Amino acid sequence: MSEIIDFIVKFIRIDIFVGFGFYSIIYFLLLLYLKDKTLIIEFDKSAVQLIIFGGIVWFVLWLIGTLIFYLELDGIEKSEYYEQLIGKYSYGTWIQPIFWLILTQLYRINFIKRFLFFRLAISLLFVLTFERFVIIVTSLHRDYLPSNWTLKTDLELSAEYWILGLLAKVLIFIATASIFHFGRKKIKTLYNKT
Repeated sequence: MSEIIDFIVKFIRIDIFVGFGFYSIIYFLLLLYLKDKTLIIEFDKSAVQLIIFGGIVWFVLWLIGTLIFYLELDGIEKSEYYEQLIGKYSYGTWIQPIFWLILTQLYRINFIKRFLFFRLAISLLFVLTFERFVIIVTSLHRDYLPSNWTLKTDLELSAEYWILGLLAKVLIFIATASIFHFGRKKIKTLYNKT
């Protein structure tokens, strides 16, 4: 059960939230070049509502996943995890999820919805977590610089993989937003008929 919730939470955060940022670039480009903008504007309203709703769903599932993980633990591990959630340094556990919830709810503000810069900045904050920020800062600090910058890794990703990965995220987001958009329209038409 916790694996399924963890998968859904990661899918929403990585594919939906990050994909929305790159979808926003395509949306603003289409606004520049399309003559009839009504369909794309209507679709974008649904996409923004998906992000707002997805943020709430993500946070609730994260809370449920945390509770299930806690209940699956035994003995000392359970008391240590309880201390991590409620103890002196519990802000380290809670600040990132609350920050992401607030970021998704910022899309309720019309000023942020309308400008590409804010959309990209918010979606990039889903990629750059607090943990990654600390790793980057400490790795760039003068005391942590490696003595040899020419070290090579076996895993070298080329630009094609990055572009394909971003394209996949955009396509996943557009497919999810399309299901959300047309599902909402269908429910509204069924509701209006009754």
